Amino acid sequence: MIVNSKRALALVCPACQRLETHEFSVFEVSRRPLRLVCSCGFFQGNLARSHSCYELDVFSVIGQREHVRVPRRTFFSTPLMTLFSSHSGHHLGYLGNPEDVTSLVAETSPVFLPSADDFANPEIMGQILQQLQDLAEKQKIRCDCEHSSVGLDVYADRVELVCSFCGSVIQIDASTPKHQERLSRVTEIIMEPCTSQMLGEWLKPLN
Repeated sequence: MIVNSKRALALVCPACQRLETHEFSVFEVSRRPLRLVCSCGFFQGNLARSHSCYELDVFSVIGQREHVRVPRRTFFSTPLMTLFSSHSGHHLGYLGNPEDVTSLVAETSPVFLPSADDFANPEIMGQILQQLQDLAEKQKIRCDCEHSSVGLDVYADRVELVCSFCGSVIQIDASTPKHQERLSRVTEIIMEPCTSQMLGEWLKPLN
């Protein structure tokens, strides 16, 4: 049996809200976990191989961490499959042959495709997204409501942390070195339920 070693993943990025395609050889995953990074700079997660399956550890569109296990036979032989969260049912993306995944993404991707020109300061935006990602990986971003579920909305000059359950929002400016420096001093973000704040306002009680 001839096995096509090329596979592709298209994952919905919680930062820029678009499908990002990752094409790879299965041999890359055999050596070490494959890091999945969106072109907007957001770290989407990892793909790793276990004894009987391949495991995806990724962030859903609302910023929740999701674990998906795909049997090895399915991973190798399925031309195209849709990936869903086993907990929330959220659509995570697609897995399959590169040509099939690429074709589907071309048909379903939104019009907005972020590039460096879409941001007021692409370098600062990238640094702030990375800082937020680092906090999220350490589980240092949450809302204090009953069912915390914090996601990201990315704009040209700012990022908004939004709780999809209660609607609480924290706006983080992302266009100057001062904005990046301010966020670098933050070690944990705990949002108050049903509020809308600027990061500077949220930080005031800490001073």
